[in-house]
Amino acid sequence: MVNLSVSLFIFITAIMQIVFGSLVDCKGARFILIPSIIVTIVSSIGCAITNNFTLFLIFRVLQAVGTAAIPLIAATTIGQLFQGIQSGSAMGTYQMLLSIAPAIAPVLGGFIGEQYSFSGVFWFLVGVSAILFLMNWMYFPKDNADEKKAIRIKTLLLHYTSVCKNKVGSSVLLLSFGIFFVYFSIIVYLPILLTDHYHLSLKIVGLLYLPLALSLIIGSMLFTYIQAKIPLKKLFVFGNIMVSLSIILFAVTNWFTLVGMSIILVFHGISIGILTPLYATMITNEFEHNRGSAIGMFNFIRYMGMAVGPVISGLLLAVFHSTFVFGVFGVLFTIVSIMMLIRLKEKTNKIARQT
Repeated sequence: MVNLSVSLFIFITAIMQIVFGSLVDCKGARFILIPSIIVTIVSSIGCAITNNFTLFLIFRVLQAVGTAAIPLIAATTIGQLFQGIQSGSAMGTYQMLLSIAPAIAPVLGGFIGEQYSFSGVFWFLVGVSAILFLMNWMYFPKDNADEKKAIRIKTLLLHYTSVCKNKVGSSVLLLSFGIFFVYFSIIVYLPILLTDHYHLSLKIVGLLYLPLALSLIIGSMLFTYIQAKIPLKKLFVFGNIMVSLSIILFAVTNWFTLVGMSIILVFHGISIGILTPLYATMITNEFEHNRGSAIGMFNFIRYMGMAVGPVISGLLLAVFHSTFVFGVFGVLFTIVSIMMLIRLKEKTNKIARQT
């Protein structure tokens, strides 16, 4: 039931990216952000004080609804405030902070939980959310009343259809799904591999996740630096080659060498740390008028990859050897990357002929 609350939280977060994305385009980011933080505060209080698990689950759903707006609005606002190289740099910094959170949160949550039980974790979130509310109430840019539009279902559907039909949009969406599908498949598979095959203690297993989290941060920092020196299209090719190679090498090394696998995982984390802000930058640059919908779709696809990956890979690993399963994942991602690169080149050539 506790695992259900986690899965439900991720699923609701994914769904709300679609809902909030178009609302941001129609009504503005502040219109969505301030009520969302209020919902987060109220639901976190509910999680902290209830002793009924059904009520706890309901409050967790509401908490997911409230917090789901934050990553969407952050990326959308960065796209509005910054242009060109500055946009890539800001997006890299943002993704770096997102990478730091998973590294710090389990340690901090464990400390708070040990000292103040589970309710202490949620009271901590209440405090953080209250600070966020005050800061954003005072400093977040106000929405332009002239740009607000009426909410129409047909318009919302057109926004998402245009993202999926666009060659850049569809390529980024498909590849981002694949990256997080494989990444979360690896994360869920690692404890089984390390305990059953390498016979490591759970304490050591936990420590081995830290280099992976740190490598994501390093990758985001690298993107912030190199995106100003290397064109995004070249970085797109280079990043996808890195991910493809790291997945295949993980398939080869995971069963035979712990040290080699650990090195490959760091390489894999760095490549994802580079590609995630790159994909987000490409999306925000491509869709200026419906940026909220595009980022919402991008986040939705990422979260669905996180949710689906462990389930499908778990079924496959119950039947086939890990070398075969992750080898297939690596080959498939390589094929898809090549196909998407060809599509993007076709678009570039078409634009060149028109001009």
